[in-house]
Amino acid sequence: MPAITISPLFVAATVPMPLASPDARMQALDQEHGDLDDAITALSLSGNANDLTMTRLKKRKLHIKDEIAALMSAFSSEGVAQAS
Repeated sequence: MPAITISPLFVAATVPMPLASPDARMQALDQEHGDLDDAITALSLSGNANDLTMTRLKKRKLHIKDEIAALMSAFSSEGVAQAS
């Protein structure tokens, strides 16, 4: 049976992040989103892109984008609530 190798880029993209302040969380998500974008680009340019790995990286990137949007929405609604 061949050994299964997992891309270090995929492992880094799936490590759960500890709880942090909303600002710190937003910065960390933004950084991870950029890192995933760079990893996806590098893999596609390398010619060694595995379809499954690329799909997982892209799904993770979309999940992060959704989480960023949710945090931004929460920030916006907090600002409106405080202004009232």
